[in-house]
Amino acid sequence: MTYEHGINTNSGNSYKVEITATVTRVGQRYELKAKVKAMCTHSSGPSQKWGLAFGSSAESWRYAEGKCGDRTWEYDEVNVSGPLRPNGRVYLQAGAYGGTGFGSWGWGTEHSAYV
Repeated sequence: MTYEHGINTNSGNSYKVEITATVTRVGQRYELKAKVKAMCTHSSGPSQKWGLAFGSSAESWRYAEGKCGDRTWEYDEVNVSGPLRPNGRVYLQAGAYGGTGFGSWGWGTEHSAYV
């Protein structure tokens, strides 16, 4: 899954986040393993970050985040687990943080997996 935002005319910032995730069922829990590749252009505002929102229908959204490389790719990994309901549905969404002033999060398309 990806989140991409071209150069903003106000801030001069841009964002590209690519996340490859695998979700596996282990009994009544899921295990999420993700590889993250993130590159941003930082011209103004707070430090930029990549984000991964995730959760099952048995829990609220949870978040992982990390450094977004400034004009260079930054690589990271996420290894987490959580509870599952019988439907086995897990939600995932890629995003990035930055902007001007205090900054804000932007999120890509929500994805779901059944395990």
